[in-house]
Amino acid sequence: MAVPYQPQGLAVIVLDSIPMLFLHPKTKKITTPLLGKKFMCRFPSGQLYFDSKLDLDTDGSTFHSQDGTGQGETSTKNPDGTSLDADQINYFVLPKNFFQQFKIQKGDIGVVINGIRKVYACFGDVGPPTHLGEGSIALHRELGHETIKNWTSMGGGKLINEGISSDVITIVFPGSGNGFGRTNKECAQIGEPLFQKLMLEAQSIGDFPASRMRAYA
Repeated sequence: MAVPYQPQGLAVIVLDSIPMLFLHPKTKKITTPLLGKKFMCRFPSGQLYFDSKLDLDTDGSTFHSQDGTGQGETSTKNPDGTSLDADQINYFVLPKNFFQQFKIQKGDIGVVINGIRKVYACFGDVGPPTHLGEGSIALHRELGHETIKNWTSMGGGKLINEGISSDVITIVFPGSGNGFGRTNKECAQIGEPLFQKLMLEAQSIGDFPASRMRAYA
């Protein structure tokens, strides 16, 4: 028998009661094959949860030229039409032709967890349709994974194009954005109440009889 999915390491402390939602009868496991995916599901209130690797996205930053696949622009724009700067803005990436089915729009807010670190970010770029798990330079930095050697706030340094190989958890809150990029402060201001609300929702799982609970293999 396959072992049911459970988040690993210190992330369970940050997630608090949220893993209880894996047992909720209205939680739907997402089986779409995606490179980098360990587990994915949709919670009863529509939040998308996934456990994956976290590759590095340099798009929109001065470091994109040091990246063989880097681009000068991001799919999500700022209100003035400029691209998000991967070196300054915490953003995550979702696969092309995938996120729409979950009513997720560009700019929606998510929380990204790696071990004990919890970072709020916006949906800032669209990636290949078969790949899952990618985030900006700034997101990696706040997760404790610096990818710029001799980094300076003025954009100097040498790119180290290495991501986080596994066990990065992302929860996306559909409809939480305005179609544009957000500052890191705005992401946190919007995302934290949504995260707290999700924890409260998870605590209510105790209202369901054991016969209706389930675990994911």
